Amino acid sequence: MVCIAAFIILAVAVLAIPVLRIINRKAADTIWKLFKKAVYCFTRRATFRKCDSTFKDDVKNSVLRKVVIKHPKAVKPLGITIEILSVLIILVTVWSLLVGVKSGLALFVYGTCDITTPAACSLDSSESCSIDGNQIDFWQDPLGWTGNWFVEFGEAFAAIPVRLQHWDAQKIIPENAQFFNTEDPNKPYALDIFDPGCIICRKSFNNQLNSGFFDNYNVASMIFVIKTNDEPRYANSTIIASYIEAVRLTPLKNASPPAEWQIIKRLFTENDAGLKIDYQTAFNDHYNESIAKRTLQRWLHDFGYSQKEISKIVTDANNKEVKAIIENTTDVVKNQIRTRKIPTMIFDGRRHEGLFTQ
Repeated sequence: MVCIAAFIILAVAVLAIPVLRIINRKAADTIWKLFKKAVYCFTRRATFRKCDSTFKDDVKNSVLRKVVIKHPKAVKPLGITIEILSVLIILVTVWSLLVGVKSGLALFVYGTCDITTPAACSLDSSESCSIDGNQIDFWQDPLGWTGNWFVEFGEAFAAIPVRLQHWDAQKIIPENAQFFNTEDPNKPYALDIFDPGCIICRKSFNNQLNSGFFDNYNVASMIFVIKTNDEPRYANSTIIASYIEAVRLTPLKNASPPAEWQIIKRLFTENDAGLKIDYQTAFNDHYNESIAKRTLQRWLHDFGYSQKEISKIVTDANNKEVKAIIENTTDVVKNQIRTRKIPTMIFDGRRHEGLFTQ
């Protein structure tokens, strides 16, 4: 263990040799000699062979020779301490390599180095609302934390084919979803996945609107409710999602854009005149459940629905069918599309995560 730990330490020290040669050539040469010995010993240990050099003893003796003269009784416990420290150095190094591999793999597959809390990854520059995993405190449940860590590692490996696959938006578009503009078979298909309460989703939608994205693609939507500890992260997101799914069951005839997109567009682009703030902020921070439902019902009336149709939509929004649709969407996003960021868009054969900037 000592020779492996010494190899790790010297491998780091070798990086400083070019600078050290300028300051102290003798010290640099000594480190290089020790490193060559360490490499020899390490390669033998790595292939389960005994290190036939005196390198281990050289390392221990160089540390203990001053102690043996002044404090001979301390030699044995200090030798044991060196062995323990060597084991710790090796464990920390192995763990660091695993963390590096996992972070790099997660960055490639999910676009974030932190699978549990994607927004915490400093290497990720894209703006998005993250889909956080189950957070386990190491100190409260070390076994659970370790198990979850390796489960995430396995998930990242399993998601590699998903990252590399060619995406066909048309195959993932929800059955009842309608396109923002009239479907044109000559245009490519695109799918927008977003949470009604996600601020980045609102920005992304407006960027798409201003860039002509909806004119260039047949764009459908998939409403995904982000949850933290099994509760919606944004107040009223579930209510809005339920009404949109219910509207799909009772589409408004000759509406352009369709009623579901009119809800989305008003939510993301218009303001509450009374509160003098945008509707998304009003739904997230100011409306209780009752006001949220009344507002959505007023919108349906504005769009052209009759009172009878509105009553049906209100009933459908609370039935088992709509709840099942929302649950199925959650499953598709997490286990089929496997994104960790909202919004996510699928177009041009790729999965695009985070703020739309095209």
